[in-house]
Amino acid sequence: MGVVFPEGTVSLTTADGNTVILRICELCGAAVVEAGGTDLAFHKRWHRITGSGNWLDPVTGRHVVS
Repeated sequence: MGVVFPEGTVSLTTADGNTVILRICELCGAAVVEAGGTDLAFHKRWHRITGSGNWLDPVTGRHVVS
């Protein structure tokens, strides 16, 4: 059994009508808000810095390196 994350981009509309764009991290499934100063590239750098970017995909068994 594996976890399936959505791929690509997801957008949400808030109650006050603003649109928020979320990018999905293929390493951990986090929904990262696309905004100034915080984005998916920054999130992936965090994976590399903390060493949490290397893992085994539970579905394929493939070693994934960010």
